[in-house]
Amino acid sequence: VVGANLDFYVIRSEGHNWKEMDAEEAWSAKAKSDDAYEKQVGEHASRAEHYFSEDDVQHSHWVDSKDYKYFMVTSYRLKSGTRAERMDALNKNQKAVVDTKWPYPYAIENGVGGKEPMLIVVPMKSYADMADPEPSLMKVLAQSLGSDAAATETMKHFGASVDQTDSTVYLYRGDLSTPK
Repeated sequence: VVGANLDFYVIRSEGHNWKEMDAEEAWSAKAKSDDAYEKQVGEHASRAEHYFSEDDVQHSHWVDSKDYKYFMVTSYRLKSGTRAERMDALNKNQKAVVDTKWPYPYAIENGVGGKEPMLIVVPMKSYADMADPEPSLMKVLAQSLGSDAAATETMKHFGASVDQTDSTVYLYRGDLSTPK
């Protein structure tokens, strides 16, 4: 939806375990799916990338809905040696969200391989959902921790664990998706 690469498509498949990946690889080899991809799609693609990620269910606050149309995905490249600070901030944020029953959904995923980014995915039903939530996460965190200063310090700890960040908004295309 935004950015320089508006001809960029993401094919996403989720809810798999590692054993299923072995079965997929065996099927792909037998069916010669790479050959079919090259003949049907490859000539139209300037590049293709493949990633794995694992859901961080403990720190996510996902609310299922078939009405999500947009997904804001923020990728955080993390600094080495900062796991303790990051996890402390995530634990405090999650406790605040759960304790206050904050209604805004998000998912956290951790990349496997490559630069192994942490992703925060925020689903939205419309552009209007992109407005800052009320109460904001900072207000909820301040309430949980007892002060604005404690909330600010927690978010500084999280920020200190991040080397680089990138954010974009993806549009779900049901017409390009496969049925369940």
